[in-house]
Amino acid sequence: MHVNLLSKKIAALLPCLLLAVAINAQTVTKSFRKVPLKMVLEEVERQTGYSILFENDKVDVSKLVTASFRGATLQNVLDQLLDKSLRYSVNGGGKLVTISKRTATPETTQTKTQTLSGTVISSVDNQPIVGASIYVEGTNIGTTTDALGNYTLTVPDAVKTVTISFLGFDTKKIPVRDTQLFKLITLSDATNKLEDVVVVGFGVQKKESLVGAVQSVKPSDLHTSSSNLSTSFSGKIAGVIAVQKSGEPGADGASFWIRGISTFGSGQSPLLILDGVEITNQMLNNIPPETIESFSVLKDATATALYGSRGANGVMLITTKNGRDSEKMTVNVRAELGVSAPTRIPKIADGVTFMETYNEACATRGENPRYSREKIMGTKLGLDPYVYPNVDWYDMLFKNSTFNQNFNFNMTGGAKKIDYFLNASAFNENGIMRAPSTSKFDTNINSQKYLFQANVSADATKTTRVSLKMNTQLHYNHAPIESVGSLFTYALSALPCEFPATLPGEETDTFVRFGTANAWDGNTFINPYAQLCRGYSDKFRGHFTSALTVCQNLDFVTKGLSLTGMATFYNRVYSAVNRSFTPFMYQLSSYDVDADGNYSYTSSSTNTGTTYLGTSRGRDGYRELAFQVKLDYARTFNKKHDVGATFVYHQKERNMNISDAEEYASLPYRQQGLAGRVTYGFDKRYLIEANFGYNGSENFAPGKRFGFFPSIAGGWVISNEPFWKGIKDKVNLFKVRASYGLVGNDVISSNYKDRFPYLSTVAMDQMYDVMIGTNFDQKWGPILSIYGNEDATWEESHKLDIGVEIGLFDSLNIIFDWFKEKRSGIFMQRSSLPSSFGMSGITPWGNLGKVDNRGVDISIDYNKAFSKDLILSLRGTFTYAHNEIVSMDEPQYKWGYQSKKGHPINSINCLIAEGLYRDEKDIASSPKSVYATRYPLQPGDIKYKDLNNDEVIDDNDKCWNGNPTIPEIIYGFGFSLKYKGFDCSAFFQGQGKISLIMYNAHPFSTKAKPGFGLVQWIADEHWSEASPDPDAKYPRLSSQWNEHNGQANTLYVRNGKMLRLKTAEIGYSYKMMRVYVSGTNLLTFSPFKYWDPEKGSGNGLSYPLQRTFNLGFQFNF
Repeated sequence: MHVNLLSKKIAALLPCLLLAVAINAQTVTKSFRKVPLKMVLEEVERQTGYSILFENDKVDVSKLVTASFRGATLQNVLDQLLDKSLRYSVNGGGKLVTISKRTATPETTQTKTQTLSGTVISSVDNQPIVGASIYVEGTNIGTTTDALGNYTLTVPDAVKTVTISFLGFDTKKIPVRDTQLFKLITLSDATNKLEDVVVVGFGVQKKESLVGAVQSVKPSDLHTSSSNLSTSFSGKIAGVIAVQKSGEPGADGASFWIRGISTFGSGQSPLLILDGVEITNQMLNNIPPETIESFSVLKDATATALYGSRGANGVMLITTKNGRDSEKMTVNVRAELGVSAPTRIPKIADGVTFMETYNEACATRGENPRYSREKIMGTKLGLDPYVYPNVDWYDMLFKNSTFNQNFNFNMTGGAKKIDYFLNASAFNENGIMRAPSTSKFDTNINSQKYLFQANVSADATKTTRVSLKMNTQLHYNHAPIESVGSLFTYALSALPCEFPATLPGEETDTFVRFGTANAWDGNTFINPYAQLCRGYSDKFRGHFTSALTVCQNLDFVTKGLSLTGMATFYNRVYSAVNRSFTPFMYQLSSYDVDADGNYSYTSSSTNTGTTYLGTSRGRDGYRELAFQVKLDYARTFNKKHDVGATFVYHQKERNMNISDAEEYASLPYRQQGLAGRVTYGFDKRYLIEANFGYNGSENFAPGKRFGFFPSIAGGWVISNEPFWKGIKDKVNLFKVRASYGLVGNDVISSNYKDRFPYLSTVAMDQMYDVMIGTNFDQKWGPILSIYGNEDATWEESHKLDIGVEIGLFDSLNIIFDWFKEKRSGIFMQRSSLPSSFGMSGITPWGNLGKVDNRGVDISIDYNKAFSKDLILSLRGTFTYAHNEIVSMDEPQYKWGYQSKKGHPINSINCLIAEGLYRDEKDIASSPKSVYATRYPLQPGDIKYKDLNNDEVIDDNDKCWNGNPTIPEIIYGFGFSLKYKGFDCSAFFQGQGKISLIMYNAHPFSTKAKPGFGLVQWIADEHWSEASPDPDAKYPRLSSQWNEHNGQANTLYVRNGKMLRLKTAEIGYSYKMMRVYVSGTNLLTFSPFKYWDPEKGSGNGLSYPLQRTFNLGFQFNF
């Protein structure tokens, strides 16, 4: 027992001895004469490497000190410098000295004590804080948290409050009488105070004083198994409509719009800003969530007005992490291994089903069958793969699953005057393409991304802060030479029974004989397998950004004034190397069968192939240089009047890295503008804000290049009123706000030829047609290729927003916004000019369109710590955005329903189907169809509605119908639960008020080319004479293109609504490590079953969305 007791004493004294040795190991040599205490301690910090902090403002750091030291230890220096009213202690592992005012300790006669225990966590990610200090100010009573953030502290009854602190976090004081509050203590990040402020245009604002519609997103909500960040947007960000159309590695980013689409012009995308640099969607998708410190979505005019012409469609602001003054460096490592597989693909009919259904199509139209009974039976019995092919093209080209890996490493640290954040990420994603056994090179998709972030900030002087943020993104992509989309179309539309993938070769062959057959249009069929094997493409994309910022505090001019200058550089590079050969195509000419049933074949060549790889190259890119100067003022008068102002000057120039033969493309792109914001708040109750942007664009003629875009907003924090105190503990926040403003858009077209719509262009030495009387002739000479419009000017948007923010029980937060937008002056080329006007193909651009957009967006989040072991978070969002075209340039239609006015931008134009014809009597009593050309109408064909009552079904009966093809409703909801070391989470994503129309899915033939595959749902659900169902999903079959049944019509329109289990995750944390399993796109509930409904309209014959399962490891130390 004595030995154990002695061991415990030694163990308790050993850290103290080591600490004393560490303190005495640092020496100071310096003489001071009447120098302020603060300056003396700064010199001590420099010589010893220790950080010295003051716990309160009662320490007189201006006190003059006279002292001389030579080789003095830190302990001797502090003992000599500090008088008896001060005390010091070394916390956090021996590199942090805390100086505080000494107060009288509780009386030694006090014997009553109480024990406090609990866990300290971070408000940012709810993770434990290791090494946090829990102490009683002015005493020697204190402790620190262990590796799990737990602590136990015994204090005398006389103690009133306990202080909790950790470097980089706000200090918190808790009254001892509220013992329940000690069980789980949450510290807020002091570096950026994400809990209290929101990043807005050109700065930050306190959440409480914010009057604009700004959605702040937690970086943890943006984690996704894909390497593309935008795949996490849908349902997680209120006000953002996002859809993912493809699961192709490296190209599976989502399309997204802030508050839907409010223009039918080219400029629909929101502005994306990364650390002050304007970036593209590609670069946004490559940002690792681990590097993000704040992610804000600016939605209304007040929030976006400062960006003028660049903010008409909303703004996304991404700020990467900064370093922090810390005793030690923090390192985070994450590694993840995943497997992915398609969510849902169209099922294709096999060879036997195809032939039997095709023969049925022939018979039902009075045609002779194409496929003999012998061929069908030979195929069914599998007699020979070359004579009776039954090729599953999809299975030949694609695997059921593939493996992916990703890795992230970052470190954060710094000292008093300099800090840093470094991050490196790597993604390796593979496609589901098979490696052909006949190919000497890999034709699967492989997407590799290497991402680097380096952020460094330093205090150049006491009032000058300099920071440099550098981002590098390297993206390598290896893929088949044939586009992946085309391969999917070939695999799912090729005929399974006409030819094999390959044919037997001869011993002298140095190549593979790929199979083909005479196509139904006189050419030969495309072999999907040959297209996969014929070559590969290697592409490289690089994105590089740098942002140098210098912030100068101007308190010496007037308190609250600061000046910030920023220079940013963005460089995008692209290169491609394509290598391919021409496959040798053969078709089976004849075959023989011997007495034993063995087959021998004769094949003939249909082309001249090559055995070598040809090479082609491509390259592209551009660079942008921008400068920005910002003057800020923020000050509070008499503790009630909050006054703020911001003024910004911005200019940018973009140049192409590669010269272009076209003059308009080679010219630099330039923008410049002024912006300002003025804010005033009274007693944190009444808020008002005014903004303006004054921007210049080179796209317009002199006199119309500059636009002025103002906005105004106001707010009332009712919960800060005196009469609210009675329910403040229940309704901790109740704020109403409203904003109105004008924003602009100068994006005319994605084609560089349309950059300057006010200029007319004359092309020399061109051939043109001349009609003189009845004589036709062709002449050579100059012609007008672009007709300019000097009145072209800004597209403008008037935005109104009314919002309510509610906080309940300090746990539940609700944000509701109603918005309305009127977009006018939308750019479009005139389409209503008659051909006799002589301007066919060169009609001018004009500000001709108007669109109204309105809706609501709602976000709800609930966070509750029931104990130190149990933490629950719930969240949900709902976005509804509906647009209508008010006016646009279109022909003077005879019937009003033909006009697109009053309908959404992405509406479907089609005929109205009234079911299928039941019998000949039904056909005879119905209007005639101009589309019934090849095939006369029969029972089972589609019956259309005669909208103009002219007894004829033609294009004049087409109207705009149904919901748009972009969802008007996006919603999401989910939860996360932590219990002790375990955690689990799930998130559901949904969409509604969306239609999709099926096209290019008709069997056997397209309008352009006969010979097309058969999807299984048509084989199963079509109208047939054996089963004449008038409610069949597909009409009577045709062996050739049927112009009548092939028209776009409501029979092919489906409801695209869905609910998806987007993500689910289960994890376990132990000390510094966390292990987790997660999944993405796990379940989908939708009335549409043929392919993944999020892919939208078409035929589903493209790269499918992926369902993923991941195993991950995280380390924090």
